[in-house]
Order: sequence, then structure tokens, then C-alpha cells
Amino acid sequence: MLSPASWRTFAVPALLSLLVLLSACSSTPEQPARETVRVALYNVWELSTDKLDEVDDHGVGQNEQLVAAADIIQRIRPDVLVLQEIDHDYDALDNGEDRILTARQFIERYLDQGEDAYTFAHVFAAPCNTGILAGEDFDNDGHVATEADRHTRQYGGDCYGYGEYPGQYSMAVLSNLPLDTAQVRTFQHFLWRDLPDHVIPSRWYTIPEIQQFRLSSKSHWDIPLLTAGEPIHLLVSHPTPPVFDGPEDRNGRRNYDELRMWVHYLDNDNVLVDDNGVRGGLPENASFVLAGDLNAGPTGDTLSTGQRAIDQLLLHSRIHDCGDILTSQGALRGRPAGPPNHFERNTTGFGDHGMRIDHLLPSTDLEIVDGGVFWPDSTVDPDGAALAETASDHRLLWLDIKVK
Repeated sequence: MLSPASWRTFAVPALLSLLVLLSACSSTPEQPARETVRVALYNVWELSTDKLDEVDDHGVGQNEQLVAAADIIQRIRPDVLVLQEIDHDYDALDNGEDRILTARQFIERYLDQGEDAYTFAHVFAAPCNTGILAGEDFDNDGHVATEADRHTRQYGGDCYGYGEYPGQYSMAVLSNLPLDTAQVRTFQHFLWRDLPDHVIPSRWYTIPEIQQFRLSSKSHWDIPLLTAGEPIHLLVSHPTPPVFDGPEDRNGRRNYDELRMWVHYLDNDNVLVDDNGVRGGLPENASFVLAGDLNAGPTGDTLSTGQRAIDQLLLHSRIHDCGDILTSQGALRGRPAGPPNHFERNTTGFGDHGMRIDHLLPSTDLEIVDGGVFWPDSTVDPDGAALAETASDHRLLWLDIKVK
């Protein structure tokens, strides 16, 4: 998410976890048997309620971009799908409807349509910080945004996480594996100042702002997936992009610390407190997949700590870097594969060379059977390449994981 438009205190902690039971390659790999689990990540550019509402007289989705994204998901057919940049429908919640409405509509209107229709039995969504006003001038433009500023950059700049309306750029998890909702943990409200080794920029935020500034620009989720063996914890986040700021580097520093929070979580640090007041992180023997458009890659800038943000995770002792598996021919765009640039690992075409900023990072105890990125070579499969380009500015990643 590297465009200005892509960069919303709702709900009580008791409502933060929701599970709803729904009615029930080359670039297109075969669906694995149940002894493996296919986990996928997809940032579908601005998956908004307005786009979801583009339907025909039969309720079938007609938005060209979302039709393309659904086509790709139908081809990959993941058991678990992490969706990012999907609206969180606060208006539906206010009207007494369920808050996973947008995710359910994407399934019903787009995924569960056509000859290759594909559905998911379970959906999880919880509130994110995007588009949630703080009543402070976070961006120091001299104006404290109010509800009257909705749908403007001024509004987004004074929210806990950038969003021009509540719920923009949120997240959802679609699954055909049961989810252990009683054990779900969210960290929407965890304060940036409470991260012990934080790098909050000096002299940018006032003391009252620091007292309430939340670390997560969206949220941090731990969702246990129930398999035939041990649960796999799905760790989901979507940190702010490290750009669109000034020399204070407030977004770069926040991105670094949003990833740093996962380091504390993997180290089971008691300093972390979730939205239900429970302390601690992930047990040492727990399996996990950390998933998200982390807006950080191996070619990113080095912070004042002397470390790139993503290296905190790629070099962590509990994480298996699957960069050699999560590759595509389309990302090469005529350039050579391999070191030093590893263009084949890119997940977006941003910048002059593309970037690897979307990540599926499994724990080292998990056996990875296969994986890839849906990005066909335009010279070999021009239709597939065009489909990927239409669907999003990011590409879908998937891993097949052997169930213990």
C-alpha cells in the first residue's frame, strides 16, 4: 500500500472477536488434500462497500476489479485467506447488523459465483484503528479534524490509523478451518508508548497525544486455526507505510515498531496487554503463520537502530523466511532472478524495481510443502498477467503447510 489514498473508540473489548458461520501453476496450483493447509494473503486494493454494491439484478457482483480478484482466489482456492484493505462496516453495526457484512458480501456476490464458485465457512473481523478520530492534531497541520472532515486527507491524518472514514482499509480472515474464537486476541488499543523499546519521534507529538496514541495503525490479531493436529496461530497485521511524512519519520518509526511488537509477541513478553486485558505473547511451542502487507521489505531503509524493519522478523529465530518459495515469473519483468536483487520475490510493482512487502512467515516447526505468488509472466500468460494487474496493486501469496 504505497499510494496516498491507500495509506478508521468503537466497540467494547467484549465485541472485538467475532465468528460467523456462513451458508454454506504454473500460476494456478492444484488444491492440496487435507493433510496440508493452504494459507493465502491478498491485499485487494480498496475493497470498499461501494465496489461491493456494484451488482446486477440477481445480486451478482459486477465491479471489474473485484471480479478479477475473485477469479484469482477461485483459482488458488485457499483454506484460509487473509484479506487486507477491506472496509469494516461500522454503519452496518450501528444499524444492528453484523460487522462482517463486507466480507460476507464479497463471498456471496463475487467468490461464490460462476463455474468455479468458491466459498468459506467462517469469517472473522474485528475493529481496526483506521478512520477513528482521536480528537488531536496528529499530523500537525494546525487543524484538529472532526466528523465534518470525513472523506478528506485532513480527516485521515488525525485518526489513530489513516482512513478517510471509519473502517476504511481494514482486515478480515476467511476460513474453511474452524477458528478458536474463545482464544482470539486483538491489540487495537495497545499504546505506542507502552512498547518498551519504541522509537516514537521526539518533538512531534504532544504529551497528551502520546498518552493516547495507539501503536497499531489497523490492529494486531492472533487467530488460532483449528486443524486435525495442533492449532496454527494466524498472526495478522497491516502496518502503516514508512512514507508520507517528513524528517521526523513518524510513519517509518511507527512501521518499525508495529513489526517490533510481533518480536515481543513471539518472545512471549509480559509487557503486551491485549484488548481484553490479558498479558503476554505467544507460547514458545505454538505454531504460527505471520501474515500481512507489512509495508516493509529487504530493500527498505535502515532506521536509526541500524536495522531494517523487516529484518526484525526475517532474522527472528522462530521464523522461516519463505522468500525462496514465494516467487513468481511475472515479478521479474524481464530481469534476472536471484541475488543480489531477487526480483522474483517481489509482491508489488511499486517503485522503479518493485517491492517485496507482502509476507507469509511461518514458524520454523512447520513443514512447508509448496507456495507461490500469483503473478504470471506477461510474455507467457498475458491474460493471467492482465488479470493480476486488474485485481490489485498487490499480488496474492499462498503457502501449503503440512498439518502435524
